[in-house]
This record gives sequence, structure tokens and C-alpha cells, in this order.
Amino acid sequence: MITKQDKYTAAIYCRLSSDDGQLGESGSIETQKTLLTQYCKEQGFAIGEVYCDDGWSGTNFQRPAFQRMLSDIEDRRVNLVVVKDLSRFGREYAQMGIYIEHDFEENGTRFIAVSEGIDTINGTDNILMPITNVINSLYARDCSRKTKAAHRARAKDGKYIGGHAPFGYSKDPNDRHKLIVDPPAAEVVQQIFRMFAEGIGYVRMTKILREKNILNPQAYFNQNNPDYYKSEYWRKPFDWHATSVRVILSNPVYLGKLIFGKTKSKGFYSRKRVQAPEDEWIVAENTHEPIISEELWDTVQKMMASKRRETKQGEIQMFAGLVKCADCGSSLNVSYDAKKQKYKNFSCWVYKNYGSQRCTSHAIGWQTLNRLVLEDIRHHAAIASHHTKRYTEMLTQLGAAKQKQETDRQKRELKKAEKRLAELEKILNKLYEDRALERIGEERYQSMSTGYEAEQRELNEKRQMLTAAINQAEEVYSNVENFTRLIRRYTDVQELDAKTLNELIDRIVVHEKVVNPDGQKSQRMDIHYKFIGFLQVPIEALLAPSIPEMTVRIDPDGEPISA
Repeated sequence: MITKQDKYTAAIYCRLSSDDGQLGESGSIETQKTLLTQYCKEQGFAIGEVYCDDGWSGTNFQRPAFQRMLSDIEDRRVNLVVVKDLSRFGREYAQMGIYIEHDFEENGTRFIAVSEGIDTINGTDNILMPITNVINSLYARDCSRKTKAAHRARAKDGKYIGGHAPFGYSKDPNDRHKLIVDPPAAEVVQQIFRMFAEGIGYVRMTKILREKNILNPQAYFNQNNPDYYKSEYWRKPFDWHATSVRVILSNPVYLGKLIFGKTKSKGFYSRKRVQAPEDEWIVAENTHEPIISEELWDTVQKMMASKRRETKQGEIQMFAGLVKCADCGSSLNVSYDAKKQKYKNFSCWVYKNYGSQRCTSHAIGWQTLNRLVLEDIRHHAAIASHHTKRYTEMLTQLGAAKQKQETDRQKRELKKAEKRLAELEKILNKLYEDRALERIGEERYQSMSTGYEAEQRELNEKRQMLTAAINQAEEVYSNVENFTRLIRRYTDVQELDAKTLNELIDRIVVHEKVVNPDGQKSQRMDIHYKFIGFLQVPIEALLAPSIPEMTVRIDPDGEPISA
């Protein structure tokens, strides 16, 4: 119970948020001030200060003016809190109860909600107060639910609902939910993607951007929106951070798509954001003009996924993440000669860390690998350019041959699964009919139907997987066309770089050296190209039988010998 005091110094508290827009003039900040000031004068309360939080949600009690008022209560500057109604104080009943019924009572602070006639001098057991608090809390929850539903509806419709446009875009002046390309910033985004694809690491890239006096995203936004931040937000406009670069490189907005719902609040009253499951995301394709191509995006994402260490010069080893061990499947590590500033050899990571009990070295020279891969790419590019039709037909035949056996098996399994699903549908319908006609009891029905329904779910999942695999296998011709178009660009390539490798190659599988009958060592290396995979049949044998197959043998120093 609050003890009545002879003198009261009032804290007038006013609040309005975007959720309260329907309150109109009667609920505005100025109206609240006028009403409460007049009330205090009529009651003879001295006004200590007026505290206003404009644009703050009632579920958030970290409001600046509200926190300042609590501090003044602790310091005994005020001993009375006056609000228009309980909803202006807050919309979370549990926290409101703690403040009003515990904290204020402990400090001897009186609380009055004018419109509802609540005054804690008469006790805090007024049934109206907790009921009103609960109703206000439910109102806030309902507003939140409706707002989220509206946002999701806009997102599904391909509308942009962010506060301001991502770097590289601006909002359409005629439609704030549509993105249009911002040419100067878009050019920077394209430079960042190109540099990364060429093997330039994060640290070196930030240095290049800084030396070119290119504004970082926040500084660029501030330059174009000088009134958005009231204070000087960034003092070093040309400073780039690796995190900013990674955010740009991993944002699919530059493909012309929007993704909504990647994070969500942990709970209604929690401000903490957590990662949402991918199946809850809303993805809208072709919502605006893309800045980069799908091919460049795929190349960059693949490079980002691999472990990549930068040298002191800020460069990244161009084969990073591509070279694999044929036996254990792990990546091959590369050794670097710091004095000569060049790469030396690849060797199996598992062998290097766990020894010969787990794997063997699979060692191959960096220069050897570089030379062999370059020759193979140029060889494919030359044939694709000069014998396009025959090359395409050959790749299609090889792809179809590799896939046919597996696809036939998958089709047989799919047919079997669909037959069983049809049987299960009949069984479940019959069970339901028997239960409805009381031919079997509820317990018997539940025990039988549960097993059949579980089998039905598993078969449906299997059917989806098999259908997807069959559809993918039947895209052989499309994949061949994509690869032929891609490889022809590299007819005149003179040296390899990270962009070329990641654009063309999925992985390079290195086998262990073997000793041939003549005593020479040879080593097999399988190049798995994008779209078409590994070609087991020499292309020369199919295109020009008169051309002898090239085999590569390795001398004691690991260099190739033409046989």
C-alpha cells in the first residue's frame, strides 16, 4: 500500500508509437501533455518534468525517456507518475505489474492512469488494472501479428520492405517497394565480385578500395541522405572492413531476387534475433534488375565456401578448395616458399596430419598441376570452338551413358513407390470406412493406421527425391550446351587464375603415384568440370582417332614427361 504524502512532484509520461496511429489527435503527444498538465494543476501536483517517447513501442521498456524517468524516481526527484491511460505506460502486462506493483511501491511512488481512474493510493489490488494491462498486451500482440502478416504478404509479392536500399540500389521514387540500380554504387559492387573471383582476398581488397577513395556503403548512404543521421556517423568514409565485403558478396539481392525472413525474433518480448529455418524464408525471384550474373555469383559462392588463406601480399592460392585426394576425399594442402614467394607442392591433408595409417601423400607439384590443368582446358576449348557440333554430341552421349543405368534404376524404384502409395491409399480408405461403420474399434484403428501413415510419409519423401534426381539426370543436353558455351571463351587462355578455375571446374581429384613396368612413375589426375563432370573417355579418341592419347608420367622431381 502506498502511503499518502503531503507533497507530490509529478512525472508526466507520454508515449506514442506507429502502432497507435489510429488514436488520431486525441492520442497525440501534445494532447497527452495538455490533458495531464491540466489534471496535475487541478489536483495541486507540482510538475517535476514531462517525459515523452515518440515513436516507441509499448512492449519495449528500454525507451530513453522512460528510462530517464525511472532514474529520477530512484533519485527521489519525483514521487508520482501520471499517464493518460495504462497503454501509454506500456503494453506488456507482466513487466508493467513489476513496475507498478513492486518497484513503484518500494520507492513510495504513486501511479495514476487518468482516463481509467486508477490510482495506487487506493491500493494495487484494483481488478481493473491487471485486466486492462492484459487487454493492452493482447492488443500489442495482435498488432504485431497483423504487421508480420502484412510484411510477409508484401514479400511474397516481390516488394522490398527494408528501411533503405542495399548498397548498389536505390528505391524507385515512384514506388518505395521497388529497387532500381544505382549506377555508381553498382559499379563498386561489380568490382568487388570481380576482384574476389580473381583471387583477391578480403584484406587486400579493402586496401584497394581505400586507395581508390571509394566510399564505404555507410558513408555513401550518408552522402546521399545527409539528413538521415543527426550526428556525424562515420568519420572515415573510405575505410572498408572485411565484414562489409563479405556482406556484399553473400547478398543474393544482386541476382535480382529478394529474400525475407532469414532471421526472426526469439520471442514476442525479446529483441534478440535468431536464424530462421531456410524452409521458412520467402524468396521472390526477378523482382528487380540484377547487378551481377548467375555464373559470377556461383563462382564467388564456391570460392567463399572453401578455406582460403591470404599470403602477405593479400593473394589467395588459386586452386584453393578445388584439389581433392582420390582416396580419403580431403583437400590437398599446398606448401608455400616464403623466401622465393611461390607455391611448391600439394599433399593430402589427412596424410600430413595423421600419417600413413590414414592415407598416403598424393603429392603433386604446384607447377605440374597448373600446367596439366591449363593444357586440358585449352584442349577442350580448342575442340569446342573448331568442332562444336561433334563436341556437343560426344558430351551428350557420354553424359547420357553415365546417367542411363542410374536413371533406369531410379525410374524402377519410383514406379515401385508409386504402386505402393496407391495401395496404401486404398488400405487407409478401407480402414477409415471400417472404423466409421464400427467394424473395428478405435484402438485397433489407431494401431493399424499409424503404421500405414508412417510408411506413406516415407514413400512420399522418397518419391520426391527420385523425381528430382530423374529430372536432373534428364538435363544432360542443357548442361552440355552450358559447358560448351562456357569453355569456348577460354580458347586463347594463356595462364590460369582463380576466376577461370572456379568458373570451369568443380574439383580436381589427384591419385597416388604408381610405378609402371618400365620403372617410371605416373600419376592420374581427374578433372571434374562443371555441368559435365569427369570425362573417362579421351575426347581425341572420339573426335579424331588419328590423334594419339596423351599420357603423363612423372619424373623423380615430380615434373611431367610426355610419353
